[in-house]
Amino acid sequence: MRQDLARSEPRPLLMSDMQAIMEETQAFENRVLERLNAGKTVRSFLIATVELLTEAVNILVLQVFRKDDYAVKYAVEPLLDGDGPLGDLSVRLKLIYGLGVISRAEYEDAELLMALREELNHDGNEYSFTDDEILGPFGELHCVAALPPTPQFDESDAELLAMQKLRYQQ
Repeated sequence: MRQDLARSEPRPLLMSDMQAIMEETQAFENRVLERLNAGKTVRSFLIATVELLTEAVNILVLQVFRKDDYAVKYAVEPLLDGDGPLGDLSVRLKLIYGLGVISRAEYEDAELLMALREELNHDGNEYSFTDDEILGPFGELHCVAALPPTPQFDESDAELLAMQKLRYQQ
């Protein structure tokens, strides 16, 4: 009888359970960072960012809809297909914002990142993260803490100046 009682009560989280959850979270964060760091340019960074954003939005949209297999297959999937009414990332983003799944700041950040990626796709120039064309929009993101001001470089030594600028860019 005592064994039956023990089975019906939920088991408290043990330290090993908490450690497993933290390790899973850390592994996910590591995969995200690896994808973001894979590219060497601002353009490749923004492409990876919007790809990750798309994956996250897709997960959130699916969580909003019914979990019934029939509903997912015959109602939800056609909505999300490329030519369906929710096939566009911007529309899916508006949906989850309108339903209160994400905040206004998150919505605005996502829209800004998508617009910046589109702008860079049509612009033939290669930018660095310290260019004003990139720092300006990145400074408007709610999810980014204020960037440190550009330091005053010592211009008396050309090699030192080059090293300081490179370090700042990194």
